[in-house]
Amino acid sequence: MARAKENPVWAQAALVLAVFFWASSFVAMKHAVGHMDPGLIVLIRMIIASSCFLLIYRLWRGMAYTRGDWKYFLIMSVCDPGLYFFLESQALKYTSASAAGTINSLQPPLLALSAWVFLRERPSLVTFIGAAISIVGAVLLTAASPSIESSPNPWLGNTLEFGAMASSTIYIVVLKKLSDRYSPLFLTALQAFGGALLFAPLLWTADIPATVPTSAWIAIFYLATFVTFGGYFLYNWGVAKSTAMIASAYLNLIPVFSVGLAFVFLDERLTIFQICMVLVIIMGVFVSQSAQFRRPAALHQ
Repeated sequence: MARAKENPVWAQAALVLAVFFWASSFVAMKHAVGHMDPGLIVLIRMIIASSCFLLIYRLWRGMAYTRGDWKYFLIMSVCDPGLYFFLESQALKYTSASAAGTINSLQPPLLALSAWVFLRERPSLVTFIGAAISIVGAVLLTAASPSIESSPNPWLGNTLEFGAMASSTIYIVVLKKLSDRYSPLFLTALQAFGGALLFAPLLWTADIPATVPTSAWIAIFYLATFVTFGGYFLYNWGVAKSTAMIASAYLNLIPVFSVGLAFVFLDERLTIFQICMVLVIIMGVFVSQSAQFRRPAALHQ
């Protein structure tokens, strides 16, 4: 059995910082969608991220193409960033950043179930129980969300965010199939370029505002550089220095960071019941993932 990869402090710091960037995207996007069409925001974000990847072209070029993989590249790009960013940006028009970030934490259980269906990786009973707990918590969180200015239609917004999670899950399943043949950095660059192409028609169809406040431009630039480019780069580096299963556990911090950041920057408040449901969802995610850590680390190579 191969030795487990090291898990140094710097790798843990990279993973925490990457998840923090991803959690902060809900706050930045929530602010930006108040001033610009969501699809147009995603297009600008993908163009900036693609430019960043072009600057480090030598690090991910030279990948040998395997015949027939074009269809997987297409599915990957359509699901994420295509459907994922579209659904998430629309969701933030109707629900709060706190709720969207919490719904985001359903991805690990969804991924476990999808791996069972599509990759024949049978999850344990504990994984099923944890997924059920998380889903119940998400439904109750949505039911308890009042219709306020920052969350005019929480049912619609949270449903759209769940759709974004489903799209991202399909993306990760396809990504896992491709990861044996291509580097993570190459696939992430391909994701950025694919997103720019998918959303390019919005330059002619989207309602481009005459003026956009500086704060919105800063939010969009932050989404492209720190969240898309920096977040994925740090997470990929953290995975390389530890193990995939250990790295996946850090995703559970997304709802914690997103709720805290929304409280600080957007003045979003949760009721006691909503806070309890956030904790229920987090508990369900940890339960669903706990079975993974009882396996030998060497199996995760």
